[in-house]
Amino acid sequence: MRPFAVAVVAVAAGLYVIGLSAVLWWVTGLRRRRVADARAARDWYLLAGGIGLVVAPLLAFTLLSALR
Repeated sequence: MRPFAVAVVAVAAGLYVIGLSAVLWWVTGLRRRRVADARAARDWYLLAGGIGLVVAPLLAFTLLSALR
């Protein structure tokens, strides 16, 4: 496996974790202020997880290609 591919996977994983952590933090704030319930929080988290699976590798590839 090429070092570039390993770097893309590593950066994509990092972006995915950071993105899901940000969504979790945001949804927790909504629940604390009683703007959203547990079901809405779960739905947002699942939506972010699904979108993140597609967006994180594309963004990682773009970032690392630009830095080459």
